[in-house]
Amino acid sequence: MKLKKIGASILAMAMATSMLAGCGQSASTETPADTQPTEAVETPAAEATTEEAAPAGEAKNIEATEITFWHAMNGNLESVLTEITDEFNNSNEYGIKVNLVNQGAYGDLQTKLQASAAADALPDLAQAYNNWLTPYLDKIVKLDDFVANDFDNWDDVVEAYRDECSEFGFIHAVPYNKSTYVLFYNKTMFDELGLTVPETWADVEADAKAVMDAKNISFIGFDDLAGAVEASLRQDGADYVDATGALFNDDKGLETCTYLSNLYNNGYARLVGEDGYFSNVISNQQIASYVGSSAGVSYIKAEGWDLGVAPLPGNVNKAANMAGTNIVMFSQDSNKQLAAWEYLKYITSTEAMTKWAVGTGYLPIRQSSYETPEYKAYMDENVCAAACYEQAKDFFFSPTFESSNDIRSTVPSTVEQLVYDKADAQTWLDTLVEAINAQ
Repeated sequence: MKLKKIGASILAMAMATSMLAGCGQSASTETPADTQPTEAVETPAAEATTEEAAPAGEAKNIEATEITFWHAMNGNLESVLTEITDEFNNSNEYGIKVNLVNQGAYGDLQTKLQASAAADALPDLAQAYNNWLTPYLDKIVKLDDFVANDFDNWDDVVEAYRDECSEFGFIHAVPYNKSTYVLFYNKTMFDELGLTVPETWADVEADAKAVMDAKNISFIGFDDLAGAVEASLRQDGADYVDATGALFNDDKGLETCTYLSNLYNNGYARLVGEDGYFSNVISNQQIASYVGSSAGVSYIKAEGWDLGVAPLPGNVNKAANMAGTNIVMFSQDSNKQLAAWEYLKYITSTEAMTKWAVGTGYLPIRQSSYETPEYKAYMDENVCAAACYEQAKDFFFSPTFESSNDIRSTVPSTVEQLVYDKADAQTWLDTLVEAINAQ
């Protein structure tokens, strides 16, 4: 891989500044199916000297202040966020007011943050993906002391989310709007054909043959082809990529490529084509199932048939992509940091997080929220939420490094060409490794 040396050194510097041992985690643009963007992000030639957070002692002396929070939540998502924020503004004892500023879509927010970082005009808080942050890691407030001294049970946060929020060697964010990839399927069709939900790759292939024989349609599709490759490798016990390049140029990689190439070459899997998203394809009953973001369930129109949702199938392992942004603190004013932390604690509390998850369809970041009567009742009525919870222990996040966005852009087009060419497994492996290592 042609790794950019400046970016690599900065990331290494950032990851070396570990602050708290033991603190533990996609790519369509369908809103609100939160997924990683594909724009390449350059890292400036400057050492990441991340700002320390103001100590969060037991006694709080917070002066009344206003906090600005940039976000990209729209429609009902923005309504629920506003409601929770208004509750905080009206109930906190310090006179803190949080001003929500909608920056449009995720791409708009990313662009505004990068420009504002260059101008030293960042907001106090903002939603962000990890791979947006590498150009301005030095602007981020470290949250290790806040978490250690003034957070209600960090271990209650899903482990994969904790891991993602400390990817740079310190706690740089708190998780918030989270989703995962699940298997959506036509339950009516499955029942008609006597099929059970696939739990393994072998099940997928057997079910796919049955659907092809009976209906002459493909069994499965993947909204996110890069995510499909990464998840399949992890499900097969293989690594995917890091800053040095592809990590699957081996027998496991070939085994994974054999599975994927067989699905497409046999017609068991198909590309989405002009439909844009497989929510459209399954709505028209032109496919039996697909893998997509749990946040996109509202786009499926199950008219005349019943929708089922299940965890992703696995092979030697279970592995499920997770998606969605975290909230990052940028304020360099110590009083505003304390005020912003009060707000972050509030909106990530068990009660507020349960309200957020039920109101929006995003996943709770806390195990305790899953156990509340409100969320249990929600899962009883919502098969998508129940499937997400079932695979929460299997979540993984994609690593962030200088070329990670370039790879996410390259892999989908590479897979599409392999499918069009009806390439064999070895060609899949060689071509994917070459495409990744060229970034």
